Amino acid sequence: MDLRHKPVLLQQVIGSLALEPGLVYLDGTMGSAGHYSAVVSRLVPGGIAIGIDRDQSAIERAQARVDELQLTEVEMRLVHAEFAELERVVYEVGLEHVDRVLLDLGLSSDQLDDPGRGFSFLHDGPLDMRQDRSQALTAEVVVNDYPADRLEQILRDYGDERHSHRIVRAIVDARDRGRIEGTLELASLIEEAVPGRRGKSHPATRSFQAIRMEVGGEVRQLEEGIRQAVELLSDAGRLAVITFHSLEDRIVKRTLRPYGRHGGRRDWQVNMLGRVIEPDEEEVRGNPRSRSAKLRVYEKRLMTGDAR
Repeated sequence: MDLRHKPVLLQQVIGSLALEPGLVYLDGTMGSAGHYSAVVSRLVPGGIAIGIDRDQSAIERAQARVDELQLTEVEMRLVHAEFAELERVVYEVGLEHVDRVLLDLGLSSDQLDDPGRGFSFLHDGPLDMRQDRSQALTAEVVVNDYPADRLEQILRDYGDERHSHRIVRAIVDARDRGRIEGTLELASLIEEAVPGRRGKSHPATRSFQAIRMEVGGEVRQLEEGIRQAVELLSDAGRLAVITFHSLEDRIVKRTLRPYGRHGGRRDWQVNMLGRVIEPDEEEVRGNPRSRSAKLRVYEKRLMTGDAR
């Protein structure tokens, strides 16, 4: 079993989802099955657990992990798909609704720690950043071939990068001399372009986030995935979403607003349960990558009183 990846807010997710035997659980961002493997044993007997990931290597790691559980009284389906394809996957499994959905929007440690994936500037690697390695668009294409105005918009909109103009000017100057191909090369360009004192995070953090989101189409993925998740939920079904930065927070709240008590729906509503949940100091010490995580849990209720 690969022990490097630590699922964020694991006990809080398990508690908030109110798991019971026989439920249908859908993990739209399964990764290495950290949350999935902890949830599935709580669905015995009679439960169904569907795990989705667009990274084929994650599916393989997850399969190895769940095989070790040796559970026979729960149905487990691992599917290579985008989480914007939740409806298709659920229908192909032969279901119409699910009871619990989890979307963990963070990158797994397995992806971050693999230099060949190009997600991190801590190690040198190719400018890739694809979660689904069968797709054509890579970070190298975004950095080298996108028009300057489009690249600046990506850094500003997806990374909240206030120095987007300076950074893009440095990138354009560099690519005029030759293609930018490595993560450390790009990170160094960004670091030199950003003025002023350094904070706690690396100057390239926001830009790498923004480029990754463009490569993965993550805004569309998140909007469509959340919409499909709430449509699929049964009465009293729950959706748990773990976000890691402010843009994800805004997208989650904006996408779910039309389904809330003030959204105008009359047949059913989806409202947040309790407050935002964040990791405690002990978890952050043990897993520094969890420090920006926020868990929101929503519940769907039919307004007619007729349960599905």
